[in-house]
Amino acid sequence: MRSAAGGFTMIELMVAIAIGALLIFLAAPSFTTFLRNSEIRSTSESIVNGLRAAATEAANRNKRVTFELTNGGTNADWQFWVLGDDDATHKVLQSYAKAEGGKNSAIAVTPAGQLKVVFNGLGRVEIDPANPDDHIRMIDIASVVPGEGRPLRIIVDDPAPPAANKPRGLRLCDPDTNLPADDPRRC
Repeated sequence: MRSAAGGFTMIELMVAIAIGALLIFLAAPSFTTFLRNSEIRSTSESIVNGLRAAATEAANRNKRVTFELTNGGTNADWQFWVLGDDDATHKVLQSYAKAEGGKNSAIAVTPAGQLKVVFNGLGRVEIDPANPDDHIRMIDIASVVPGEGRPLRIIVDDPAPPAANKPRGLRLCDPDTNLPADDPRRC
């Protein structure tokens, strides 16, 4: 009597490899989008957390604290500081480098060219009445690859306060206009 040999035939192995390759091929675009969305979310949350920490430090110290996007605002590096006792030097309290998270995310600031926001001793945005656009009002975060990932927006100081169903002040939201008007994620 002859016993059956265990194992796979060459045809079975090739079919299994073909099915595995097809599944990887179909999943790759979704995985790339997932990675881009994660980087955008990570960058957004880093900036929001930095802004909140700066506002909290200002209130705790009862001093002005400045949050600044560094490197000319071309990426998501930031730091915040408090002025020293001589009001000429400053002490950096916290900083963040884009290399720590969203390497493939880009930011755009409104109004263009503004890289700082100052929080007063109450933890609120300090606004110069003579020049109300002298600070960051909004930061848009998107992927450096167009069309990949879902962009997000940080509202720092909203000149037109939102409707009653949306939170006021510093918030992270979705700029997608296809969301329903009553969706709390919508800007």
